[in-house]
Amino acid sequence: MLAFLIVSRTDWLWPAIAAAAALAVVVAWSYRSLWRDVPRFRWGAGGKVLALILIAACLGEPLWSSTRVRPGANLFLLLADNSRSLTLTDPNAPRPRGEVLQSLLTSDAAPWHVRLEQDFDVRRYQFDAQPKYVADFASLDFTGDRTELGAVLRTLKERLEDRPVAGLLLFTDGIATDEIADADLAGLPPIYPVPIGAASGHRDLSIVGITSTTTSFEDAPVTLQVELRAEGLPPGPVTVRVDDETGTAVKHETQSIDRDGRLPQFRFQLRPVKTGVSFYTVRAVAGKDLAAFDAAPEFAEATFENNTRLMTVDRGTGPYRLLYLAGRPNWELKFLRRSLAEDDQLKLTSIVRIAKKEAKFDFRGREGESANPLFRGFDGVNDDTERYDQPVLVRLDTLTPDEFRDGFPKTAEELYRFHAVILDDIEAAFFTAEQLSLLERFVSERGGGFLMLGGLESFRQGKYEKTAVGRMLPVYLDAPPALPTPQGYRLTLTREGWLQPWARLRSTEADEVRRLRELPGFRTLNTISGLKPGASAVAEVTDSRGRNSPALVEQRYGQGRAAALLIGDLWRSQLELADDQRAADDLGKAWRQMLRWLIVDVPDRVDLKSISDHSSGVPLMRLEARVRTPEFRPQDNAAVTISVQPPEGPALSMPAEPSLREPGLYEAVVASRPAGPWTASVEVQDPEGKPLGSAASGWAADLAARELRQVSPDRERLQKLAEATNGRVVEVSELEAFVQTLPSLEAALTETTTSPLWHNPLVMLLIVAGLCLEWGVRRRFGLP
Repeated sequence: MLAFLIVSRTDWLWPAIAAAAALAVVVAWSYRSLWRDVPRFRWGAGGKVLALILIAACLGEPLWSSTRVRPGANLFLLLADNSRSLTLTDPNAPRPRGEVLQSLLTSDAAPWHVRLEQDFDVRRYQFDAQPKYVADFASLDFTGDRTELGAVLRTLKERLEDRPVAGLLLFTDGIATDEIADADLAGLPPIYPVPIGAASGHRDLSIVGITSTTTSFEDAPVTLQVELRAEGLPPGPVTVRVDDETGTAVKHETQSIDRDGRLPQFRFQLRPVKTGVSFYTVRAVAGKDLAAFDAAPEFAEATFENNTRLMTVDRGTGPYRLLYLAGRPNWELKFLRRSLAEDDQLKLTSIVRIAKKEAKFDFRGREGESANPLFRGFDGVNDDTERYDQPVLVRLDTLTPDEFRDGFPKTAEELYRFHAVILDDIEAAFFTAEQLSLLERFVSERGGGFLMLGGLESFRQGKYEKTAVGRMLPVYLDAPPALPTPQGYRLTLTREGWLQPWARLRSTEADEVRRLRELPGFRTLNTISGLKPGASAVAEVTDSRGRNSPALVEQRYGQGRAAALLIGDLWRSQLELADDQRAADDLGKAWRQMLRWLIVDVPDRVDLKSISDHSSGVPLMRLEARVRTPEFRPQDNAAVTISVQPPEGPALSMPAEPSLREPGLYEAVVASRPAGPWTASVEVQDPEGKPLGSAASGWAADLAARELRQVSPDRERLQKLAEATNGRVVEVSELEAFVQTLPSLEAALTETTTSPLWHNPLVMLLIVAGLCLEWGVRRRFGLP
């Protein structure tokens, strides 16, 4: 309430002040005998002076004006949380939070409720993902599986943008499944959060996040990082277990919470038994094994629903095609083919040159004559008279008998069928300028992988430095050849290499160091003058003088990746080992991991991604299918059909619509309910009905895990919410007193009341009290 004093008769203001001052002097003079008796002088003279000043002030006819909220004109919102976190029971509480909240809101006879109805137009909403207008709160059932508080506030702000809203009472525990941005709070009325639930005393262990990383590490291509949250648990063991789709435990680990309450990090490496989409269940309990769910009461938790999370692993389906081109038969091809024979997803097609191209004839004819003299006198002489023989090529593991009958691909449609290209011991002169440019576009535009192996006619010796392939290589080629070293070159990993799982063959650093130390020395090395900007060395070699040189270098190039393996005799690591070491097949494993890394980000003609979308307040999954032409340009005239298999019930089939955001992108949206494993597949056809490709994806709908990842009320979030909107946190016990103050707060619609100050009983009371006090002092001390 805003109140102020108005003087209506300003012409009497100065005479009234002069009269009050003169009377004050007269009173002080009448008490001159009591000047030294300060208390008696103060009470006697002070009371009379106060009364005279108030009487003189009334000569100006002062008016008392006050402003307050106009009753019933402003809206006031009651917002009640209807999510599952309200079903939790706080320590030593006889009822769940939801029952406490329901009894608080459904009692219309409560004094705070009656007073609020008298002063405001009260609107009631209950919310989980979106606000819902209700006449009363009898329908609260606390079944919402998420609390999208940011989305709720945005929706209310849009709905009531032009309405006079005085404030908002927010009844919640503060546990939200989304983030509230500053933009969401701008323009909102004051928010007064009412925390529901005890602030402390909870005991709970929950999984708050799982990070899944797919790597090229053959023994464990999937890495899981599990993040836990502990509230009120004493120091002791914590067990995390990973189960596959059949419920069989594939990994488990037990660690301990230390005395400071810090939680350990749980990291698991898995090898899925199948390709494509797989689902795993991760469980965490306080105890040494999963029997802790039924353990003694000291391990009882607030809820066990947040101890389990479902997660998805997508390893891809393949097959991934690799094109290998060699200038001559060599040991590298033998071991490369042998290593990939064990991999169902990597398919190697090889082209090996057996003999170089040579001239058929070399006749010398007349001066200026270009045709072969054997054809002199014949009509229709063609260019075959000067044609050289094509090189003799051997094709291995081709998809069809006619594939690459004419040699290395000359068109994008032929080459772009592959995911990676490997060149080994082949000179640049073997290719035409168009083919070299096609290789560069294969990496930069198609997003393919490219690997050049060291050899007698690779890199600088192959004269690639001024070609399109030389531009995309991660190394500079203007360096002289390396001198042979009798002891050979010793292979080691760089700092970058130790961070790459695919570059290691052992699970521990000590074992990997031992393996590298036992490798034989390599004899062939292609030297370079340096690494290009943005390139990184994964491995290096050391010569007998202790000098280091890059051995494996890679860089991103356009949409793809280019790598250079500068060692020319990697096969020695298998041939020159002892029998027991050779049995480990480290070379085969190294090839498989390197090639998987080379093609890990290479796109297919059809890709399908599932992206979670909570912007509408409904748990939606947006399925995005990208379709490309044989030249890997966006294809817009395709028929795209997406099939979705929910956890329960029959599969759903729907057409995907072209997106306006990106050419070649097709979208479909599906509501991600109920909870459980979901899979999706896409089939693409061209306008003539011919199939163009397919892809698959999957996701785990586990909304309750996000809603219950925390059990104690998030009072810090509520405090920030109140401060950002000029509100304050209101405890349940303070609710009645707080509502009494609401009419005096600032609002959009107010009313002003004005009354003479003389009519104020307080003024008359002060005048009478001052005169009575002065009279009492005189009587007490016998003054005239």
